[in-house]
Amino acid sequence: MKNKGLNTLIKKGFKKLKIDLSKEQLFQLNKYIEFLISENKKYNLTSITEPKEIVKLHFLDSAGIFLKADIKGKVIDIGTGAGFPGFIFKIINPDLDLTLVEANLKKVNFLKLLQIELNLYENIEVFHKRAEDLAHDKNYRHKYDFVTSRAVAPLNILLEYTVPFCKDEGKILLYKGPSYKEELDNSKKALDILNVKLINIYELDIPFLKGDRFVLEFKSTDIIGHKYPRKAGIPKKRPL
Repeated sequence: MKNKGLNTLIKKGFKKLKIDLSKEQLFQLNKYIEFLISENKKYNLTSITEPKEIVKLHFLDSAGIFLKADIKGKVIDIGTGAGFPGFIFKIINPDLDLTLVEANLKKVNFLKLLQIELNLYENIEVFHKRAEDLAHDKNYRHKYDFVTSRAVAPLNILLEYTVPFCKDEGKILLYKGPSYKEELDNSKKALDILNVKLINIYELDIPFLKGDRFVLEFKSTDIIGHKYPRKAGIPKKRPL
């Protein structure tokens, strides 16, 4: 996708986030847009289909947390959808050991094809799984330095999906809008049961976007019981 105006927007936006893109990263982001738009005509991957809006609402919105957190090591993105924020993390920091988890098979197939398009094969796994199931696999439970999720579920549900993957001293980064305060009020029981505490609330200034964007950062305070997460579907039906 050769679009000078789009490239300028991408470079300027990431520069505002203190990320200097290489030619390879710029190529990958352009290819991502092109492939996402193309595949979205076949499957419902995103409602955002205009290239500049994809840059602002998906790419920069995903990357904004890099101003606040040094994201490295092992990262798992729960309910990654079309790869946000996980794939953007990997493009920014190719050294990440990344796991993407998505329950929608069409989106998983898109992500696997995207790996080929972007030539991203090392230290990346894509799972067609429910988080509730994968979290009981000893190879993934309590194994990650960072657990992240964006636009997946209310906080009291999302914590049950994400906390079991977080290792001791790891961090959980959850993207939220202005309603996060009400969600926090509704999550006191979940925080207690899952042995997790809120340590930071980051208000993100996303280039070219109006509106409030927040990332809530949590830290696990103790190993949680094997009861959690409960069986697939139960956290959503009966939130903690």
